[in-house]
Amino acid sequence: MKNQYNEITLECFESNYMSVQSCNFNLKGDLILFCTKDIDVNIVFVYSMQTETQAIKCQNIYMVPKEAELISISKHDRIWLRFNDYIYEWNLRDSNTTIVSNNISGVIINQKLFYYIVNFLAM
Repeated sequence: MKNQYNEITLECFESNYMSVQSCNFNLKGDLILFCTKDIDVNIVFVYSMQTETQAIKCQNIYMVPKEAELISISKHDRIWLRFNDYIYEWNLRDSNTTIVSNNISGVIINQKLFYYIVNFLAM
């Protein structure tokens, strides 16, 4: 079976000035891009993807502080960020942001402890 690849053009996206750091599709099939740009912000684009008509439309553009580090983009319209030693969950549907943890080193230690316990129990 031969794979077919189609090149698409995204409106609002300037490939000469932006670099895609991560992307994911949400449950509705929208494409979410987390991009860095030469200016002082990161940019999140949300594109609706209509496969029947092959139409691609930019639905939303969000700006994120340049210092924010992307952790993950979920299929449930949530973006996880690390910013100023806090972990944030940002809900794109209602634009609410929740601080998940204000102790990043504690989260990392707990992850390692959980990893060791799971591996020990698996022996």
